[in-house]
Amino acid sequence: MSGTDGTPTTAGGHAPGAADGPARPPDPARAPAPRNRAAQVSGFFALGAVGALGNFATGIALINPAVFVTLATLCALIAITAGHIGRHRGKRLGGSGRGVALASLLTGWLVLLVCLLAGLALAGLVAGLAVLTDA
Repeated sequence: MSGTDGTPTTAGGHAPGAADGPARPPDPARAPAPRNRAAQVSGFFALGAVGALGNFATGIALINPAVFVTLATLCALIAITAGHIGRHRGKRLGGSGRGVALASLLTGWLVLLVCLLAGLALAGLVAGLAVLTDA
């Protein structure tokens, strides 16, 4: 339906959005939670780091392991940095995204530990092979 001036109206004859009486302030319970973009970014990169290491389980990463370990390390570093920013912003936003940021921080540090151990294992392998071939 439309009114005499061409504006759409509802079945009661009121324009949509028109309120009877004074305008009321928005209900804080219905207000959307503020976004914590840094926490979302840290979660994305933490999953990327785990995915890069997860390729070793499928065998795809065995084609060129250094690429996947490097990719996992870079994703973990970004996840850690964005996770710290997300935790700080979460304090200002009333706790929004702090859990995701914390999970990303823990995942990032764990992936870095795994990558460090993989690098040390590779260095030990190369050193052991050098000793064996030298004799």
